Order: sequence, then structure tokens, then C-alpha cells
Amino acid sequence: MKTHFLLFGWLILSLTIRNPLHAQRKVTPQKAESVPASVAIRAGLALLYGDLQDPVSRPFVGATLAIPVSKIVTAELPVDYGTLQAQQREFYNSDANARMLQVALAGSVDILKVFGKELRLAEIRPYAGVGMLFFNAEARDLTTGKVQRVTNNAQSHRSRDGMHAHGRGGIKRTHELAIPLGLRAATALSRQVSVFGDVRLNLIRTDKLDATLDGNNGTMATGTAAFTEGNHYGKNSHDKWAYVSVGLCFYFGERFNKGH
Repeated sequence: MKTHFLLFGWLILSLTIRNPLHAQRKVTPQKAESVPASVAIRAGLALLYGDLQDPVSRPFVGATLAIPVSKIVTAELPVDYGTLQAQQREFYNSDANARMLQVALAGSVDILKVFGKELRLAEIRPYAGVGMLFFNAEARDLTTGKVQRVTNNAQSHRSRDGMHAHGRGGIKRTHELAIPLGLRAATALSRQVSVFGDVRLNLIRTDKLDATLDGNNGTMATGTAAFTEGNHYGKNSHDKWAYVSVGLCFYFGERFNKGH
């Protein structure tokens, strides 16, 4: 599954930048090119990397609002929504699902323009940022389907030290720090629309994204607080999720002059 996921991501990026308009004749612009803001929509496959060692690809959707800071650097606000899944029969015998919403603030750089390729109608943008992941995860027995562990239930509380409950109970979503790192390649369909491929890894400051903690295959008792409740930052590994996607980007203005 991991190999297929990586091959799919490579195929998307390859198809997107396969012909970055080498055949386009270079035309001296009559005026400076504009750098308009844009909104992008995307869909693809996401994978969850945690304690359960077999990620299962699941569809997700996302959107990004991008506002140029300069011709090279752009500030972006990506939002992603979907369900993450992973499973493992050995030791845990669990199947985990996490319903998630992630919002981040990121910055991207058009590396083609960095190297002076300003007349090309293609873009290759590495990007990075910081944000927040909101999620609700549960792990079920692979054999019986019975709930084993959850991150949120009616008895859940916030906890600053992992020992003492804080605030009101019944937390519906856990929220944790997220760091998105990605690479996006795009090529123009018109002066206001581009098609792109996007590959991203999201580092998450938690070990609870798959409702499973390092080396712990215990199960929760009925009516008790969420099994994974508490602060596990110092002694547990951090989970990750990744995706490959394709999408369309719509610009609020024309990016280049006629003749390009």
C-alpha cells in the first residue's frame, strides 16, 4: 500500500510538470506580469502513520487561499478535511479511524522564478507552515469490531499535565499542533486557471492520532474517560499523516500577458 501511494504521488507530479511549456516561445512582456491571489481546491488520498503499521488510503478534500507576498513568495491558508485510517493485526489487532479537520498558515516559494524562469507557465512550489489539527479517533478490534480505544467521549477532559482534568468534560475533538511540509507542481490551463499535483507530509504533535499509544494494546472499560486522554508529548512518538492530490487553482486576475 505504501509503495502504491508513493508511485501514485510521483505519477501525479510527473504528469503535472512533464511538459512545463518548453514548447512555449519566449515573448518579451510588454508590461510587468501581475501576481494575483488565488483559491485552489484539491482531492486525493491520505495515509495515517502511527503505532498501527499498515496505513489504509482514504479520500480527502481540501482548499487553499493564496495571497502573493512577492513574485516568488506566497502566503497560503490551507484547509483539509477527511478521515485517516490505519490497522495492524499483530500485537494491537486494531483498526483505527480518525475524523479530522486541519487548518494551517504556510509559505511557498516558486523555485522556477528563483532560477529566472519568469516566462514559464508552470510552477514548482515547495512549502511549509504551522497549524492545528482537530480530530476524533477510535480504534476497533479487527476481529469483533468492538471499540478498544478512543480519543474523545462523554468523560473526556482537557489535561495540562496528563494527570488532572481541566475544564468542562465531554470534549468532542482533540486539537494538536500540525506542521505541513509539501511540494506542489502546477501548469497553466489558461491565464486564470491551473491544474496541479500536490504531495504533503503533516507532522503532528501527538501520539493519539490513531487512538493508540506506543506499545500499549490495552482496551478501555465501558463508561471511563478516553483511553488516550492526557499529555503524552514527552514519552511517546509523534504520529503523521500524508497525502497525494490533484486539483485546480483559480486566480483572481490574469497572471501573464497574451502571447505567452
